[in-house]
Amino acid sequence: MRSYLDDPETAEKRIDELRRLARDADEGLLGFELDAPEMDVASGYGAWAATYDVLPNPLIRVEEPVVRAMIDELPVGRALDAACGTGRHAAYLRSRGWEVLGIDQSPEMLEKAADRVRGMDFRIGDLARLPVESASVDLAVCALALQHVPDLGPPIAELARVVRPGGHVVLSEFHPMMTALGGKALFARGDGSYALVRSYIHSVGGYLSAARATGLEIERCVEPVWAEVDAQIMAGPLFPLAPDAFRGAFVGLPGAIIWRFRRP
Repeated sequence: MRSYLDDPETAEKRIDELRRLARDADEGLLGFELDAPEMDVASGYGAWAATYDVLPNPLIRVEEPVVRAMIDELPVGRALDAACGTGRHAAYLRSRGWEVLGIDQSPEMLEKAADRVRGMDFRIGDLARLPVESASVDLAVCALALQHVPDLGPPIAELARVVRPGGHVVLSEFHPMMTALGGKALFARGDGSYALVRSYIHSVGGYLSAARATGLEIERCVEPVWAEVDAQIMAGPLFPLAPDAFRGAFVGLPGAIIWRFRRP
């Protein structure tokens, strides 16, 4: 439908594909029913921990290089990795010479992180009540977590609170456009079943308002886009059924949004 007005020939090809897929919907791959119950954050990420670093994740593929580049532009100091998960950003920060504290509300995720980054300070904690002293870190990183909170205000206020004046906050998230189009935090559990982690749609304006309310100043905002490899991962075995449609649906659209703020 996005191409219907300016490229009707392409639109007709997509419509023909829809007719074919609808005709064969009860057979083959489209006849498969996926049972994916929604889980809360703690339970969902606890169940996801076993496979989080095993299966390809296109969101991490587009997000991680941007976050690392933003980190590399800053002087080394003390960092907080909030909602650290299995410790991928904590490990990178440590490798660049930072003193790092990692916090997550999932014990299962923290266990994986502790195996990855030996001897680091990891703590159980919630984004809305970080167990960290005020103005005690030079950098706070929060990656791919805020889509799971209903209100951006409390966690962003907490991230601003723990950063020293002159310090920075780096946030990364699934792009609001993708969430609005139906993107979900779908994952495969260790037993092969699937589930979703509960998510919420937060607009770009919502991030701006929450950051401004804490006094944070915007330094950078980057929106990396999907490539064909990402479309293939997201479509999975369905990709061969309509490759041009999947390319048209994803390639070139922003997959993530990454912010860097400074606390004056």
